[in-house]
Amino acid sequence: MTASRQASRVRRRRMIQLGVLLLLIIAGNGPFAASWATAQYAEWQSHQPDYMRGHGRWDVVADSGTRSIHAAMLRTGKVLLMAGSGNDQGNFDAQNFTTVLWDPIANTFADVYTPWDVFCAGHAFLPNGNLLIAGGTKKYEILAQDSPDGKKHEYQGLKDSYIFNPDTERYEKTGELNHARWYPTLVTLADGTVVSVSGLDENGDIDQGNTELFSAATRMWKDHPDLKKVFPTYPSLLLAADGRLFFSGANAGYGPADVSERQPGLWNLADNSFQPVDGLPEPEINETAGTIMLAPAQDQKVMFIAGGGVGDTQDASARTAIVDLASPDPTYASGPNLTKAKRYPGAVVLPDDTVLVSGGSTAYRAKDSLTAEIYHPDTNSFTPAADPHVGRDYHSEYLLLPDGRVAVFGSNPLSDENIFETRIEVYSPHYLYKGERPKISLVPAEIARGSTITVASSQPTAKVRLIRPGAYTHVTDTEQRSVALPIVQQTAGSITLDVPENPNLLPSDWYMLFATNDEGVPSVATWVHVG
Repeated sequence: MTASRQASRVRRRRMIQLGVLLLLIIAGNGPFAASWATAQYAEWQSHQPDYMRGHGRWDVVADSGTRSIHAAMLRTGKVLLMAGSGNDQGNFDAQNFTTVLWDPIANTFADVYTPWDVFCAGHAFLPNGNLLIAGGTKKYEILAQDSPDGKKHEYQGLKDSYIFNPDTERYEKTGELNHARWYPTLVTLADGTVVSVSGLDENGDIDQGNTELFSAATRMWKDHPDLKKVFPTYPSLLLAADGRLFFSGANAGYGPADVSERQPGLWNLADNSFQPVDGLPEPEINETAGTIMLAPAQDQKVMFIAGGGVGDTQDASARTAIVDLASPDPTYASGPNLTKAKRYPGAVVLPDDTVLVSGGSTAYRAKDSLTAEIYHPDTNSFTPAADPHVGRDYHSEYLLLPDGRVAVFGSNPLSDENIFETRIEVYSPHYLYKGERPKISLVPAEIARGSTITVASSQPTAKVRLIRPGAYTHVTDTEQRSVALPIVQQTAGSITLDVPENPNLLPSDWYMLFATNDEGVPSVATWVHVG
């Protein structure tokens, strides 16, 4: 045998041995290799034009560096991220309280001096677009094993109350609450008054139905002993078109497990009466559920989304339910199920009237669900959306931006390290990949209820919506609503619109005005003030 043939056989044998070795490596790491390949393919697919036109796209755009517990979309276009002590005992002991302003366009951050522990307060927008924040943390909980008396001591609430002014970008002190609150809910009424309910008091006990109202004119809170209604903490309350407050049955945090103590219904602040709303499926697992008023708000339909068991139980639900508040005898009816059972779902109404439902976790602050879907009110069905990259459960927030995207913040999964998610992820819905966007102009900065206005548009318009900016915390956003401006007349480049006159439907505030074309593609919003 020649030397060259011998060398060839050696090379061939080594190639076979290498091939066998590679096969053995792949066989031994099959699940990992398959998972890696699937992830690579999913990442490639998510950036394909056809996929984005059907499902949208998620992008991690920044790291806020702050433990945002609360988030609010301000009329200046900036987002207020409030952490306070951020669920961190060390920050609390050091009186290290944090607020950050995020500019989504410049993608920059600015620190805001925070004079009290805003952690787990409540908030609502005033008619001038300033944000009222009330309550917060007086003292952290002490677990039984760490307590001198062997008993658990709950968090304790504060009476502090502040206004955040978007123009000065500073907090302004107001008169204090009459009742200390931790995990309260604030709701703005038609006349601009803000109602505050529920929460844990200064002793860590659940508030026993004390109701107080804030006057924007006097900047003072007034106790109302005539309005007694006990709610679990962070109850989801929405202002209905008839002026009553609708409690969806959803809440976050604390409260009795008895279903009768969590009865959905309509609360009348004129006489303290309460009309029960029955029919909610799986009423025993309605904690950490989402609630959203479907678009347009004139239809008065509210969706209840997912949820879990009371406290730190692991139960989760995929159900949705819908109630028509315009009915004389409103009753929940089952809606379509989500793809996965989850707690802490994020829900945001979009300019085309659909709803993004995203995030959440399949257990109590654990096992994050990296899923998202779009609800279509016209067909009462869900379609898949692109999957987010970042898990979001407790202490996460979801806000619609004026450019039609959705920004997501926070998440505090349960762990010994008290991990907190500080990255900001933004969802770009499918409509942003479906063609040229309409451009609206000549929009009046101030519009009156019951009036008619005319705006200019670069394209024929199918619908116009006023969407109130969100103020989100603990699966609760009492502000979010999308109000239709009916089209009276449309000519080339000009649209005449009716403005609803009911202040319960359209409370005074700053709104994002979106015009959407026949393809469902919205304009960038113009900020307008409704007075």
